[in-house]
Amino acid sequence: MRLLSDFDGVWTHPREEARAQGAVLDGQLVAWMPEAQRAAAGELLAKARTEVRTAPERYGWAPGGRLSAFGDEDPFAEHSGLLYWLHLHAPSTPLAAAMADAVRAHGHESLESFGGWTHKEGVQQVEGARGPAILPAAADAGRALLGAGIEIVLVSNSGTDKLVRWFTHAGVPNTVHPERPAGALWLRGGARKFVLEAGASDPLSLGGLMIESRRPFYEEILREEQPQAVVGDVFSLDLALPLVLRRREPAWRDVRLFWLARDYASAMVRRQLETHAPEVEIVEDGLEGVAARLMRG
Repeated sequence: MRLLSDFDGVWTHPREEARAQGAVLDGQLVAWMPEAQRAAAGELLAKARTEVRTAPERYGWAPGGRLSAFGDEDPFAEHSGLLYWLHLHAPSTPLAAAMADAVRAHGHESLESFGGWTHKEGVQQVEGARGPAILPAAADAGRALLGAGIEIVLVSNSGTDKLVRWFTHAGVPNTVHPERPAGALWLRGGARKFVLEAGASDPLSLGGLMIESRRPFYEEILREEQPQAVVGDVFSLDLALPLVLRRREPAWRDVRLFWLARDYASAMVRRQLETHAPEVEIVEDGLEGVAARLMRG
């Protein structure tokens, strides 16, 4: 049995890192405005965040201008949604345009790359103050799965160095792909699950939601690993493509799909999964719940 697992939100709870990222992002955007515009800039960002929360199906993580994940799928996604809001409104909102110009003037290629920088800064701040924070229950579940002979390949957008550091700190045996010793997590960082295929679209339809499934880097990993189960907390990034493969290809028909319904889980996504995706197992009790299900068959 091979389980393909995401990292953030499966082995961690990202609330603190996301809170720190948001403070860096908003604070920097306001600070880069002329002093006379800073109050208005703060008000605009508050308005944008309200709109992202109200319409997460429109505003989310949109690298290259195409929505890859909805704005309410995890605590980081709202920040990406805010930057996408600025991108969409810059042509008609001078203050949004000024913020986008300031981002580029301070050495960032785009709003998207600025968002990546704020994410890194937020995570570094929290890790520096608190240390790595693998959830103890998740670490226990991981060790139990490995002890039961279940292989775990950890596929994350996070960098491999971070994954090694955090799992080693938590005492969970790990190794870096392509090494494959028994009894250790196999770590594959930099997975780029968010990258959509240029010029191609093959959306998964779940009721009123349309989720892009053409994710070439993630698909290459999935086909190489051939897992019997996949677990993630952000449906669009982690599970939409495996669900498409399960529905279309006989070799994937029995792959189990686990969506962790954390306390931040998207109510919008959950409604559609419950109605339109019976193949997806909604898990309320974290990775330990997945471990219990897999070890009892």
